[in-house]
Formats: sequence, structure tokens, C-alpha cells
Amino acid sequence: MVELNSFQTSGISPGGCHVGILGFGTVAAAVARRLTGPDHIPNLHLTHICDRRAREKRARQPEPLALCSWTDRFDDLLASDVDVIIEAVSGAEPALDYVRAALLAGKSVVSANKQLIAHHAAPLQTLAERQGRQLRFEAAVGGAMPIVRMLADGLAGDRVLGVRAILNGTTNAVLSRMDAVGCAIDEAIAEACANGYAEEDPSIDLDGADAAAKLAIVCALAFGARVNPAAIETRTTSRITAGDLTDARQRGFTIRQIAHANYDRASRRLTAWVAPTRVVASSAFGRAEGPENVALVRCTYAGDITIGGAGAGGDALAAAIISDLVTIARDRAAIVPAPVLVEPNEINGYPDQKLAEAV
Repeated sequence: MVELNSFQTSGISPGGCHVGILGFGTVAAAVARRLTGPDHIPNLHLTHICDRRAREKRARQPEPLALCSWTDRFDDLLASDVDVIIEAVSGAEPALDYVRAALLAGKSVVSANKQLIAHHAAPLQTLAERQGRQLRFEAAVGGAMPIVRMLADGLAGDRVLGVRAILNGTTNAVLSRMDAVGCAIDEAIAEACANGYAEEDPSIDLDGADAAAKLAIVCALAFGARVNPAAIETRTTSRITAGDLTDARQRGFTIRQIAHANYDRASRRLTAWVAPTRVVASSAFGRAEGPENVALVRCTYAGDITIGGAGAGGDALAAAIISDLVTIARDRAAIVPAPVLVEPNEINGYPDQKLAEAV
């Protein structure tokens, strides 16, 4: 009988799956608490944490989290016995170098970094396939809303025609709060920051850049289209007032930041935009409160499918990251083929007329 090595064997090895974290901010801390707390996932073992302020942050952690191996050197993480590295560094750089190095070192990677995935997913997925490792990024798009797995796996037997979605939980928390109490946008932003849904500078959320990066990832998953986030037209939500919401409500609508994409495969014509948009108040979008994300996916055979979930906050993103860890741990030998993407011939933006969503 041929004895299989750990690379060839499917399933979780007797020692379980060893996990390392790169970057220890809000989301990574939420993941670490889950992995080392009473509600931990069996066979997922957090063993290493790398952060440039490792000593300072370790001193503030309770046991058993403080008992993990902490380091401020990325090379220590690469040299360790971890099977999977959670990349929790913001921005595409230097995260790209870190993820590439991790894959080359034989580690699978889980990332919540939408800028990294939007700009560099395809070559990184090719590298992961070549290395026999996995790159997973559920948390990069919808937080706890599992839209990545839905598009990549659940709808693999269908043909996606279009996607309309709330993809930024911060902006949704701001708009829904303004709608509920009639406050000014600055007050709603301050509350979102206090609740951990927004950064000190939420302009990347309100101006649509965050949702555009996520929509570019959606276009790759749904249509096989390679789209630079900068090519997606965005319109800012920062100018929406309480009066705008009152006026919309009197007409049976409300306002939400909508990310919209549809694709004509025959002509390779893509329409993609992110903008504050009137939506029917009783629709799935209109009922989305706080940091909730919602997506309506229009398919050729299955029709319309709606999915939702919390899109901001450490615990919501931690749930998505741990979901990816579980998937990898169940079958570390799985080879995920890199996607074959094509450039759209044409990318259209927001139409001239105002839209009122009918769902």
C-alpha cells in the first residue's frame, strides 16, 4: 500500500490545522478570540501571530491568546509550521508581497483585503494553484454575507446575468441611521465609528471606492470579467441629507448605496457603478439596517436569488474568515483552479436618469 504524505491526503490531519495571523487589528483580534475562546472550532489551532507591535499587543491579551507565539518578523511566520496564514493587513501593498511569499512558502492564505483581491487575485490564484495551496477571500466582499462562495460554487451551474447589492456595511449603517432618526450625516458617521463599523476617515466607504473594489471581485466571480476598480463609476453618498431621505420616504422609497453590475457576454459589454440610489422602502435593500449587506443575483436558470448578512464589524468578518479556514482544513489537498478572466470590450457607468429599484 502506498503511504500518502500530508500534501496528498484530504481531510484534517491528526494534529489539526495550524493557523497564523499576519497583522493584529480589529478583525484579526476578533478571529483570534474565536479561535482561542470557548466557542473555538475543533482542529483549528491558532499558534502564531505576527504584528509590528507584537510585544505591546501581546501584553494586553488574556490566556490562552497570550500564550501563542508572537513575533514582529514576517520571516518567523514563514518559517513556522502553520498551514494557513490569515492576511489582515490593510491595502494592496505590502500585502501583495506577503501573500506571494506565503504561497511560495507552502502556506494557504485567507484574506479579507478587498483592495488586494480586486487588483491581484488572478495571479495570486494562479500561484496558489501551482503551489497546491489555496487562496480564499470570503470576507473581502460581503463580510458575513457568503456571496463569494455563492457565486464561485453555489451558482457554478447557472449563468449570472447581473448583480445589485449593498456591499458597504459602513455606508448602510450611516444611511439607515439617518433614515431612522432624521439625524445629519456627520452624526450618523460618528455613531458608526463608535460602533466599530467605520474608520476615523470613512471617505473610502461613503465615496464608493470600497464598494467598487468589492464589485470588481464580484464581476470576476459572476461574469469571468477582469475589471479594474478604477473603471467602475462611483458617486459619493457624503452629500445625502436627512431631507433627501424624508423626501424619498414620502414617496415610498429610501436611499441606499447600491453596487450594480450586469454583463452582456455576447458583446462583452459591462455596466457597473456604485451610487446612492432610491430603493423601494419595503424591498430587501430598503429593509437593510445597520451594517447589513444584501445582494440580489439574477440568473438565467434559477431566476433571482437574494442573500444578506452583516457586512462590517470584527465579529462578522471573523465569521467569514473562519468559514474559509474550515473549508481549507477540511481538504488541504484541494486544488482550486485559477479563473480565466476576459477584459470587457466596453464598461458603462451610471445612467443619466435617477433609478428607483423595484425589489
